Amino acid sequence: MSGERVIGGYALRRVLGRGGMGEVHLAATPTGGLAAVKLIHPELARDPAFRRRFEREVAAARRVARFCTAPVLDAGIDGDVAYLVTEYVKGPDLARAVRDQGPLSGSNLEALAVGIATALTAIHGAGVIHRDLKPSNVLLSPLGPRVIDFGIAQLVDESQISQSILGTPAFMAPEQVRGEPLSPATDVYAWGGVIAFAGTGRLPFGGGAPGEVLYRIVNEGPELDGLDHGLRELVERALAKRPELRPTAQRLLEALVGGGHALTPATATQVVENTWTGPVAPPASDAPAWSGAGRPDGPVGLDGLGRPHGPVGLDGAGRPEVPAWPQVSVRPEGAGGSDEVKRGREVADSALEHGPSGSGAETGGGVPAVRGGGAGTRRAGRRWWYWGVGVVVALGVAGAVALSQAGPESWPYEAGFGDGWAVGTSEAGDARPAGSGYVLTVRPGWRLWKTAPRREPDGVVVVSAKARLEQGAGAYGVWCRGAGADGRYEFAVSGAGQITIAKRLAGQDPVILSGPEKAPKADVDRVVAECGQSGGKARLRMWLNEALVAEATDPGTPLGRGESGVHAAPDGADELRVRFESFALRPAKG
Repeated sequence: MSGERVIGGYALRRVLGRGGMGEVHLAATPTGGLAAVKLIHPELARDPAFRRRFEREVAAARRVARFCTAPVLDAGIDGDVAYLVTEYVKGPDLARAVRDQGPLSGSNLEALAVGIATALTAIHGAGVIHRDLKPSNVLLSPLGPRVIDFGIAQLVDESQISQSILGTPAFMAPEQVRGEPLSPATDVYAWGGVIAFAGTGRLPFGGGAPGEVLYRIVNEGPELDGLDHGLRELVERALAKRPELRPTAQRLLEALVGGGHALTPATATQVVENTWTGPVAPPASDAPAWSGAGRPDGPVGLDGLGRPHGPVGLDGAGRPEVPAWPQVSVRPEGAGGSDEVKRGREVADSALEHGPSGSGAETGGGVPAVRGGGAGTRRAGRRWWYWGVGVVVALGVAGAVALSQAGPESWPYEAGFGDGWAVGTSEAGDARPAGSGYVLTVRPGWRLWKTAPRREPDGVVVVSAKARLEQGAGAYGVWCRGAGADGRYEFAVSGAGQITIAKRLAGQDPVILSGPEKAPKADVDRVVAECGQSGGKARLRMWLNEALVAEATDPGTPLGRGESGVHAAPDGADELRVRFESFALRPAKG
């Protein structure tokens, strides 16, 4: 757009907010996505001491894992303007949500508590202290809360910190009020205050002049009447006057979810995404989308931009919804066609497992053409501490249940891997459920695609899966826009941590749209893909372990609505075995 201000390659669209350190803008990234760009006041950016702190603190913030946070994507100094780029989280902040819609309750309040504790665990794990956790620094994405501005308060000196925080002292810890050294326990105290506010709509130490509030923080107890009983005890512990009496963020997680499990931020994030229903979406003016701005917005609140959580993915990364009855669909005869790609001997299944000849003959236990959709069960009203060992189910398969009854199609579809996924052995390899997962064993020189028993919804779609490499070397991930022999978009991560987005058409070499590039890898990788179209072009984005790692545009004819699924292919002389622990398909909301 003519006249747009560009900082560090980011085209500023509009102001999202202003604060003591500068302005936050919605911006278009150089690849056409969206991001939030914080511009630091020039008088600060011109200070050499500030520049040194800026580089140090931004480097620390970029080490923070992306779980339930809006991660730092980029930073720099352009002329006399210092800028910080984070994922754009589509959704209101907690202060606005409580003001406009009232206190949170039930599963949403519990998901908020878990989500913020998850973010603090990731922040503290990187050696960072937030210092300014408050409702306006918690954004509510479609997948759950996302904590922002972690570590940023350290960029200015102590006097400036005091001046900037005195306007909102309600969430400061006693040691912070007294000017004593801060620690992760300071953020845990703020967690207690934020959850008390979210659950009651009141400041835990009341309002009034800042000095009065600070006095009550140091000398009096919080007002927690009306807070859910189960949360109240934990909030009281977090608001202990002495830092050493407060639980750590990790202990908060374990107390919230229960069952005696030592939760990781990754698994806790999955719990949040599978439980959060969230507030009503913000007005359309706050929600640029593909159909309007011509650029994609977050991975559904993945996993992101805050969506894969966000997404985010994210999430996450898809968006949880209350499921309805799924629809039974009948696959038209011949719709699958031959998915053999002559180069690379690639084999896929549709309703049937296809051999390399492409004959469509059923091999090794193919599934029938009549397929039942799946639906993820929602446990919106269930209390965290009732889960016990049942949390393992929520973490692994999100309680996915295949239902064969007819009715309106429901989203998201979350695989139970026993609801119509191909099972059997062919020349290319083997596919079969294993416990709550789905294992692909692929022979050298072959590629296996496996199709989810649910067609994609209309519009922008989000496909996600969690996968573990169990044997061999190669690539694996998800795909979308599958149309039989016509092609598909493939999102892959290799065992060495290389990510790619490719377009595969029958009988042709793959078109690499993005990568290969190195990306952060984990023992269990969460791959999230967003597939949409704008201006006659396919627009694709990929998240790996909550980080946005690739964006691409298909310069050719875009592939339309079709099928999606998982894939795997070895890159050596040995078999490749990959275990998919979850799979989800859902529409991306605007």
